[in-house]
Amino acid sequence: MLKSIIKACSRNFYNETAFRITYFVSLLFSGVAFLDILSVPLCAATLIWSALILIHKIKLGTFNVKYSKIVMLFLLFSMITAVINITVGFPINVLAEIVIIYHAAICFFLFYGMSCDIADFDEIKKEIILACKVLVVISTSLVLLSFILLIFKDSFTFSLPLPPIIEKYGRYIRVVGIIKGEESVRFTGVFINPNILAFCSTVSIIFCHILYRTDQIFNLKRKWSKVLLVTLIVSAHFLALVLSDSIASFLFLVIYAVLWMFYKMILENKISSIKLIAKHSAFFLMGCFILVLGLFGFRACFQNNASDIIDNVYSIITNYTSNPDINNDIIHFGRPNYDIRDGSGRSRLLAQGFYIFLKHPLFGIGSTNVIEYGNVYFESGIAFSNFHNGYFSILVCNGAAGFITFVAFLSLVMLNLLMFFFKKYTQLKSTIFVNLLICILAYLVFALFEKALLSEINFMSIFFWLVLGYAMTFFMKYNYKKE
Repeated sequence: MLKSIIKACSRNFYNETAFRITYFVSLLFSGVAFLDILSVPLCAATLIWSALILIHKIKLGTFNVKYSKIVMLFLLFSMITAVINITVGFPINVLAEIVIIYHAAICFFLFYGMSCDIADFDEIKKEIILACKVLVVISTSLVLLSFILLIFKDSFTFSLPLPPIIEKYGRYIRVVGIIKGEESVRFTGVFINPNILAFCSTVSIIFCHILYRTDQIFNLKRKWSKVLLVTLIVSAHFLALVLSDSIASFLFLVIYAVLWMFYKMILENKISSIKLIAKHSAFFLMGCFILVLGLFGFRACFQNNASDIIDNVYSIITNYTSNPDINNDIIHFGRPNYDIRDGSGRSRLLAQGFYIFLKHPLFGIGSTNVIEYGNVYFESGIAFSNFHNGYFSILVCNGAAGFITFVAFLSLVMLNLLMFFFKKYTQLKSTIFVNLLICILAYLVFALFEKALLSEINFMSIFFWLVLGYAMTFFMKYNYKKE
């Protein structure tokens, strides 16, 4: 895998695969304790790199993407929003807003827009496998490190001063291990937030599925060794997902599993009679019931007993009957008290966001001005700096103009992909396009509950544009290839 990365990066400076993998990894690191500090200059360097690639594409005349006029209109509306709100938090907020708009342009033109050059379809397929391997290796290593640290102590707290220019945001504080609040116990590991850990684990499981389907499980020859490795990786990530108590990421995985089951049991088989339709539908519904009940049942059971299991592990290792680092207050993992700052209970935040939208309905307030406008309109301020809903964030931050434009773009793209799937079904069923499409559909539900799509520059958002770009590459290749 390392040789593949070096080869991809060494071809030429304008290699888009090398850029996408680097940007993808840098945003992954931005969600890891201490690596998030190093990711800042790395992200800055990749943004400069992307500008040179975009200029190069304009010179070559390959800058155009499908629905480019809608994309440009959305970016224009975003710039108007930034200009209208230029005095809010000047100059930091407006500079940050411009960077976010530029990030959106990268998502549209270098990730979603990778489908423009269908001549490099074989290279894109190699890139998909490389991206899957890179994510699985890095995220699995971080999750295993998180569990290893848990053996020695349930949590480590680190605090560092920030540079003067951003000192108003407080000190750099990170908790590694288990985050314990009032009636809230969540596993975050070495990630800066339990939700990021959960999302990384979910997409790692999905990417493992893609690698297994393509027989790319790290050059292993025997089937039993592939199955064993996949089982160990998936088990580690699933346990991390359960202990993180992220409902959104867990739902993401459940929907992906249900849609995959629907594909395998209903769509993949040619059903020619009503009797067979009824039979397969009954098996599907029964399978979904067992799957969903089993996943949620295991989640609840394991969360309730995880503290006892961890305490028993401590006892075995340290030869003590109990470990002083585990508080007696811990009953089980979870959040019975659902506070927005613990990542749930979003009704108050949505109500505040809707109030702000009514005040700025046309062009919105900008993605970086949520806290400032919250302080203006609410005595106690806004509940959180992000609305934890990708669509709602675009509505409030970009206004009705940006929201309608983005929804039009997304609707057209998804309609194309779905029609393409049903039209070219026989040619696609053996490809990973099926995995990509199901992943996108599951993500679109996930985006209702998390910081997704274009609300922030983070790993959760760039993942969607990477997978969407891969799916659109299949669409362009199969629709425009010579029959």
